[in-house]
Amino acid sequence: MPDGFDGSGSSPDSSPEDSGRQSGKDRFLEGLVEHIKARGELLAIEAREAREALGRQGALASATGAIIVIGYGLILIAGISLLGRWLESLVPSLSGIGWQLSALAAGLVHLVLALLLFRKLKQQRDLNLFEFTRAEFNKDGQWLNQVKKNSSTNENSS
Repeated sequence: MPDGFDGSGSSPDSSPEDSGRQSGKDRFLEGLVEHIKARGELLAIEAREAREALGRQGALASATGAIIVIGYGLILIAGISLLGRWLESLVPSLSGIGWQLSALAAGLVHLVLALLLFRKLKQQRDLNLFEFTRAEFNKDGQWLNQVKKNSSTNENSS
């Protein structure tokens, strides 16, 4: 094999001091790559958890919105119909209001269900998304501050 390509990682004219620095640098880079991979995996796991939690909340919010719209529509229809019947009551030719009262009752049931779902949705507000990633970033920041403090202390003492 040609010189420098024997897989030893050092050329024949490099000093042991250079190869020590190089291997330390290589170890640092490998450690950094592993650290970044671990952070990426943690972020991916927490992103999946966040997507699931937000998906559940989104479905609940969608159901609540649909029920409110249906309830409002039924109450509006019944209210208009009842108002029309009341106006007709001024005229003696009034006949039954059964379907209007049924629509009003169904609308009230829908609104009560919507309020219950909204209450449940409101209770689930405090989601702790990406809690482990944030904790790890905080630990990294503390470690970096400690290293910076130690290096500045070492520079001042020399």
